[in-house]
Amino acid sequence: MLRITCASIAILALANPAFAECVTAADAAALKTAVMNQELMVAAFQCREANSYNRFVTAYKSELRSSDAVLKAYFIRGKRGEAGYDSFKTKAANLSALEQARHSEAFCANAHDRYAAVFAHQGSLRSFVESQAINIGNICVEPRPAPLLARADTRPQASASDSYVREVAVPPPGWRDYGPPPRYGR
Repeated sequence: MLRITCASIAILALANPAFAECVTAADAAALKTAVMNQELMVAAFQCREANSYNRFVTAYKSELRSSDAVLKAYFIRGKRGEAGYDSFKTKAANLSALEQARHSEAFCANAHDRYAAVFAHQGSLRSFVESQAINIGNICVEPRPAPLLARADTRPQASASDSYVREVAVPPPGWRDYGPPPRYGR
């Protein structure tokens, strides 16, 4: 059921104008990390996995903080700013909670499996997130540059790949952006 939640996040990503441009691999990893973190947080409360979530946060504290800083910088660079960042994380948590409410047993079983997998993983949090099927929508992710070993000819070469075409997320028909949520008490 976490895959269904991820599909919901994909819809969120497609409908969000902040995702209309290509993102770096680091930004994409930060988006996926945030989605997974929100799912695990919901599981902590709704599936009685608080000990697992605390263990997860403790084990990956520095990586979670740096990933969150990359995510916040991504939204601040974009048009939505800090309000877009707050909105994204809130919607990710709300969609996870909705999925848990609809399919409680399956959601909790999948969350338990994800906790087991992350604790068994021997690498970084980013490598774990990249190995998971966490869908952040049909956004363009810039490829990582290949290492440059040697260059025989430095003159530009014309080729068919010079015409760069990227996919742009298009909101579904009838969708409207009402802007960031209101801020109360500020």
